Amino acid sequence: MTEKPLKYQAYAIIRQKIINCEYAPGAFITENLLQETVPGSRTPVRDAIGRLEQENLVTIYPKKGILVAPVLPKDISSLFQLRMMWEPYAVQKYGNMLSCDFYMSFYDYFFQESLWDNSRHYQKDDEFHTAFIEATNNPYIIRIYEQIHVHLHRSRIWVGNTDAVRLAASQKEHQQILMACIKKDWDQAAEKMQEHLASARMSTLTELAMKM
Repeated sequence: MTEKPLKYQAYAIIRQKIINCEYAPGAFITENLLQETVPGSRTPVRDAIGRLEQENLVTIYPKKGILVAPVLPKDISSLFQLRMMWEPYAVQKYGNMLSCDFYMSFYDYFFQESLWDNSRHYQKDDEFHTAFIEATNNPYIIRIYEQIHVHLHRSRIWVGNTDAVRLAASQKEHQQILMACIKKDWDQAAEKMQEHLASARMSTLTELAMKM
């Protein structure tokens, strides 16, 4: 297998550290710091930084450093606003494109009696939501949704949204969405998706306020 170019490796390594909050939101980092974790010369690092700035994950301040994008309430609200526009629409118009096996596999998961562990829950949560977006087969929506997911994943790690009460509420909300989908009541499924996203938005903003 051909090894990927150094500039791609640098981009992937730095991006992952930002997404996982190894470089904390709002922190200043330097090229020297980045080069310690990335193989090669400064050129791949600089190329990576440029790409990450285009993704709004960093801001370059000449002679000062590289600011890791902070996690701000206004950004969280904007990201959820887009989700609340697109995901109910995707469920309503494209939910019928997903197979019965898809819904039954999530039925087995969402109706477990015990609460999920956090990492497992968020993995399944991401898979469920992303499936509706991918069902639209719209490359523009899919591409932007991927960017939204990256930023919200980062905020989720940063705020440490692990509250058991919220997990229980999220489980119930997913059950309601799923049951409407199984009944092929796409209007209700879209409505329940909207309600779920509104609750997730409020929970994230509340956790963020406690963090700040």
